[in-house]
Amino acid sequence: MAKKKESIFRNWEEIDDNLKKLGQLKIEKSKLEGELTIKINGLKDEYSTKCNIISNEIKAIEKEISRFCEQNKDVFFNKRSKKLNFGLIAYRISEKVVIPCVSSTIKALKALNYDFCIRIKEEIEKEEVKKLDSNILAKIGVKIDKEDKLSIEPDIIEIAASAQ
Repeated sequence: MAKKKESIFRNWEEIDDNLKKLGQLKIEKSKLEGELTIKINGLKDEYSTKCNIISNEIKAIEKEISRFCEQNKDVFFNKRSKKLNFGLIAYRISEKVVIPCVSSTIKALKALNYDFCIRIKEEIEKEEVKKLDSNILAKIGVKIDKEDKLSIEPDIIEIAASAQ
């Protein structure tokens, strides 16, 4: 059996000192995370603006290419695509299902016994499972683990106040 490792702390004063250090480290980490968030948001704003300008230009070019192709659709009657030096323009048949009101469509499918067209997502309600007795839990192959977890909570407010 493995030997338990001894703690580096010898008394409660050392624990208290290290709780203070732990709190200071958490405060420092929070400050750094805040600075990081500010910098990330700044970069997101800067690049979002640049990307929006490019996206608008892309949309405008695509719109004009589409308009030209619609005006010259007769080119695509026999051959559905046109290869150019820098790309391909093609018409493709595509399908999409348009459902204006999902709830009424589901009701209609159920009424017509087309349940196979309905996707049902099943999940286990863990809070309800916790309430079941041990015999039922054993039958369904579930166990509930309980553990005594240590909570380490430095007093951040007190530590921050003492640092000023």
